[in-house]
Amino acid sequence: MPRKTVSIRGLDLELYHEVFSMAKRDRKRVADVVNSALKVFIEDAYNDQNNINTKEEKEERFILRNDGEITLSKQDVVGLEREVGVFRIENSGHMIFEKDIDRASMKHIERIIIHSGTLEVPRNLYPQFLLKSEIHGKLEKY
Repeated sequence: MPRKTVSIRGLDLELYHEVFSMAKRDRKRVADVVNSALKVFIEDAYNDQNNINTKEEKEERFILRNDGEITLSKQDVVGLEREVGVFRIENSGHMIFEKDIDRASMKHIERIIIHSGTLEVPRNLYPQFLLKSEIHGKLEKY
């Protein structure tokens, strides 16, 4: 391919000089480094387009909806995951997680949305529930 000069408006000069130094240290040309970076950028863009199905699959996850009262143990959560895969919970009622729930079983729950209800959780896992939850109702520890 013939050499051609390309001007890039708005290029961060400090970033360019750092790439230049790294390329020189690795005995490469800046063009090689930039070409590699552009290839990675393009591959990521194609992968993002191909991951649309993955995003749709996440939206189609099973949602356990509670408008009444449910008590869930570790065995219940693991059993649900075996049946439907990783799942979400939406609570507008009263839900209690038993004390045997642990971090490993929490991985089977992708997200918890507490609409207007109350979710009672063991004190030792309260931070994990905070991270997984969108709270419009009440999250209580016991």
